[in-house]
Amino acid sequence: MTFVAFSDSTEKVLPELTPSERRAVNTVRSQLEAQPRLGKRRPGYDPKAEDYVVRLGEEQTGGRTISVLYRFHPSMDAALVTWLVIGP
Repeated sequence: MTFVAFSDSTEKVLPELTPSERRAVNTVRSQLEAQPRLGKRRPGYDPKAEDYVVRLGEEQTGGRTISVLYRFHPSMDAALVTWLVIGP
């Protein structure tokens, strides 16, 4: 099981989410623990880490579109959710 954490910037955004949006983000977090390579891979600058984005549509969040950006470190079996981008 992969360790998944939220960055400080992500933690600051969480209170601004509606309960249904928060549930959707926490679902992604739970999924990352079992499958840390979700979503679309983004180009990254660190050869020891992999960057991904998971896009949650309005139908998944019950509200706004949210992009969950995270970095996976295979050698540590850990992922850090770096940003939540709200909106289109």
